[in-house]
Amino acid sequence: MKKQLLATALISTLMAAPAMAKEQKEMASETAWGLGTGATIGAVVGGPIGAFAGAFIGGIIGEKEAAENTVESQQVMLSQYKDTDQQLRSTLDRNRSLTAQIDALENEQNRLEQARIDNLLAMTVQFRSGSSRIEPHFAEQLDQLALILKRKPELSLNLNGYADVQGDESANLSLSQRRADAVQAYLVDQGVSGEQLYAQGYGEQKLVDNGNEYETNFFDRRVTLTARGATQSQMAKN
Repeated sequence: MKKQLLATALISTLMAAPAMAKEQKEMASETAWGLGTGATIGAVVGGPIGAFAGAFIGGIIGEKEAAENTVESQQVMLSQYKDTDQQLRSTLDRNRSLTAQIDALENEQNRLEQARIDNLLAMTVQFRSGSSRIEPHFAEQLDQLALILKRKPELSLNLNGYADVQGDESANLSLSQRRADAVQAYLVDQGVSGEQLYAQGYGEQKLVDNGNEYETNFFDRRVTLTARGATQSQMAKN
């Protein structure tokens, strides 16, 4: 009985095997189709999402690269700015040095110019007895004075004429005035403005030597120069 049952079960199993194999084959085929279809649908559905994700990720990568390029470009520009700034600072330092040298030269030139003015103002124009004619030696000095007066129109002078004690006092006063006028006329002929000059004769006043010797009286026959102040210049114009 048992043998019969086992035989029956074996036969049933053998008969069912082809059906089971067919069913498994069909299931595998359906699974494969389902996977393919799912993959296709997933691709269709996932396409825009993938594109968005790709764009997003690509944007991040692009922004990073752009930022890196910008930083690099800014670093290059900063380096160039630093070089330019250094060049400008060097140029500024050189200009300051040159300005200081120019100022020093101008100060020295002004000092020398003032020394020349002081020397010329200390000049005394001497005359022969009874004469108001300017001698060549003094004319050369007056030429130098004229150059300075033309460069410095703000500078004005008193021309003080004197005479020695020889002769009449009234005549000597007139002679001293002619001597002062002669110096003024000479300077004006050299291009100096007459408004810078004020000629005045003082006759026998302020004698250098009180003696009556011809040789020593030479120093009294003179015209001296003195700088005028603003008030004196205005009075002379009036």
